[in-house]
Amino acid sequence: MMEKVLKWSMYSLGALSLIVIGAIAWFVFSGFQSGGNSITEEQEQVMKEVNEPTEQKEIKAVAEDGTPSEGAFMQALHEMTHQKVKANRKRGSQQITAEQIDRMLGILKSVEETKDHYEHFKFYKKSLEAWDEGDFSNAMTVHNTIWGWQDGEVGRATGLMSEDEEREYIKRNF
Repeated sequence: MMEKVLKWSMYSLGALSLIVIGAIAWFVFSGFQSGGNSITEEQEQVMKEVNEPTEQKEIKAVAEDGTPSEGAFMQALHEMTHQKVKANRKRGSQQITAEQIDRMLGILKSVEETKDHYEHFKFYKKSLEAWDEGDFSNAMTVHNTIWGWQDGEVGRATGLMSEDEEREYIKRNF
């Protein structure tokens, strides 16, 4: 009889250990990998601080002729994608408007034939031309491609926002 009690005690202890380890793992991973869909109040506050509502930003880091550097152009395009994509962390925001798309396409036109041609010119042009036609289905690809070029470590896009989510993002940020 004592042998049975000892045997069942060992099984119970083992099962309890697995439950505790599982609970700890769930707690740790759910805290660090929110998946971008639900955020804590603290994360919401950080997003509000990072994405302060502002006037449409001008692209910084311009050359003597007034043309933005490729890094500045890339960052502006990246910030525009934040209006369309789900990501657990976003830094910076620029509202996607017809005027902003036209401005970005105008910049591309001005650098197209110069010695300062952007390395990723074709990617930018193809992306912005789709947006100019009202097709934003590439926004996650645009975001994650630029994110990779910038050696991003956090904030990879995980999907496109719904129309309601985008309206809320615009309301909160612009």
